[in-house]
Amino acid sequence: KIGATRGDGTIGENVTQNLRTIEAIPLQLSAISYQPKAEIILRGEVFITKKEFARINKELSDKGEEPYANPRNLGAGSIRQLDPTITASRRMDSFAYSLVTDLGQTTHEEEHKKLKGLGFKINPHNKFCKNLDEVQQFRDYWEKHRETLPYEIDGIVVIIHDAQMFQKLGVIGQTPRGAIAYKFSPR
Repeated sequence: KIGATRGDGTIGENVTQNLRTIEAIPLQLSAISYQPKAEIILRGEVFITKKEFARINKELSDKGEEPYANPRNLGAGSIRQLDPTITASRRMDSFAYSLVTDLGQTTHEEEHKKLKGLGFKINPHNKFCKNLDEVQQFRDYWEKHRETLPYEIDGIVVIIHDAQMFQKLGVIGQTPRGAIAYKFSPR
């Protein structure tokens, strides 16, 4: 029951108390069909929606204070607050992306099903792509339609679907070799 920032890829900052304030992160795992493990390790992301960002900045503006620059930086700073009540007041959201613990998943898609079964929120816009053309189409679609999302994105992440191959490729620093961020043109 520990939550940490990604830090240097090996050691992160303990932000457990702040993560406990985020509704999308379950305080207890739901029962799913798996052999209990001593620990379950997963990776995910916390964020502030555009609507919540606007609310926070309006409150600051009403007080005559300087607004925050963008939701991504505010989200990163909010999760590292020393006072969990500040994190809670910002109504953050979260998506789980990767199940590190082996619960029998053989594909990335199965990881998402297991994470959802444990009670985590999964990004509803994930898509399995059969080839690089589909990846390109998916990327191009979201570059054109990213404003329709309730949160900000600056690209997509492409992940090898085969869990065994993903594990075999390993991690360098903070970066899994079986995943690549496919960024959009900056705004």
